Amino acid sequence: MLSYVLISLLTIVQHQSEMRRFLYADHLFKQRAYRSAILEYKRLLFYHPDTTQADLARYRIGLSYYHQGNRERARQKFEGVTQNFPNSPLYLHAQLMIGRTYFDAKNYSTARSTFFQIANADAGGETAAQARYLRGWCYIHEQAWFKAITEFRTVQQLQPDTPLSQVSTQLADMTYANTPLPFKSPRLAQWMSTVLPGAGQIYASKLENGLISGAINAAVFYLLVDSIREERYVDAVGICLVGSRFYLGNRSDAREWTIEHNRRLEVDFIRQLKQQAQDSTPLEFQPKSPG
Repeated sequence: MLSYVLISLLTIVQHQSEMRRFLYADHLFKQRAYRSAILEYKRLLFYHPDTTQADLARYRIGLSYYHQGNRERARQKFEGVTQNFPNSPLYLHAQLMIGRTYFDAKNYSTARSTFFQIANADAGGETAAQARYLRGWCYIHEQAWFKAITEFRTVQQLQPDTPLSQVSTQLADMTYANTPLPFKSPRLAQWMSTVLPGAGQIYASKLENGLISGAINAAVFYLLVDSIREERYVDAVGICLVGSRFYLGNRSDAREWTIEHNRRLEVDFIRQLKQQAQDSTPLEFQPKSPG
């Protein structure tokens, strides 16, 4: 009888100790003291390896690393949750965060695959909607506009009348109205500057650079013709060698300025989309997750 009482008391004490550790770690996490929270969750798992909160503790360790900016370490912890707790309610949330770490690393192909698995596993649930939303963003960064629109429209069907659905509608409409973006052809710019130096730069919306390039090449051409007319052939060779550098550089610059023009268009448009998302929903372009 005495041994039974002692065992019961020991169990109660251990349970109280476990709960105190978890609540303290939970408090630190919610206060965004992530470094300290990681330490306390690890202590909990060390002293109470059989705790029923093990999946949540490991998941929040992953979130703490994520919020600290350590995406690689965070991914390892989330993968640990999916491997060790396949039946946990946090399984899909951990997968979603794994996909997010790939997204943040600009590995959009792997991120899309991860989000696709989540969408299939969760069918029409809230996590599936979040996965579809982030798949849409992957396609945005890959300039696959129609696929992005399709994903955003799917979110509307999965989670109607929610903040995520509302912002997805706005993003789909905005993408549909503004794409494809009015990109310019780098090859055409290069050929334009081949025929008429400076024309490619003007085509790439670099008027000043185009005029300067045209003036320099015109001056070189004039000096070359003048030296040949006056039979100063040595000077002509020198002018030709120096001028060829300006001419070839003019062609190269036209191409590079056009590429830069296109990249700037894309960056500005994505920035507008992100701003629209932040202004329209409390999600602030981040997947919703427990804790």
